[in-house]
Amino acid sequence: MSHNPQDAGQLSMREVAGPFLILGVDKDADVATIDAHWAERVLWCRKGQSKLALEDVHWARDLLRDPARRAHADAASLNPDLASGEVRRLARLYHIDGSPPGWEPHDPEPPIELPAAVASDPDAIAAEFPTPDVPLELPATSRWLEHFGAAAIDPWGVDALG
Repeated sequence: MSHNPQDAGQLSMREVAGPFLILGVDKDADVATIDAHWAERVLWCRKGQSKLALEDVHWARDLLRDPARRAHADAASLNPDLASGEVRRLARLYHIDGSPPGWEPHDPEPPIELPAAVASDPDAIAAEFPTPDVPLELPATSRWLEHFGAAAIDPWGVDALG
């Protein structure tokens, strides 16, 4: 089953980023650079370290290796950052180009030792809170409170309408 982002009203990564940003290369990148970045992105996708779809990575490489399609993609993406070497500069700045960082990590504070947590009994806590009186003007409220009170306490899983 293929997922088409257009059906959900979302733009695909191809439309949002384009082939140059998907592979993380500048517009003047040579074939060797494109292939190296493609191989790196494929590994990231297979290891689950990237949100890119593997087919988008393959699409970007195929497009940039075809001179006619690459010229069209170059003209279609008027992103000056890609033409000025900005991607290379950011890769050097954040050391994702393989260079070691130019600084030593420093943690000025020692790690905090937290006391062991003590779990409370939920039934004992529930017994401490009185059940409120339900006004006669709101008869459905008592049914809703009974339903809600019987449900497990999970703030992300409560179905208040069911």
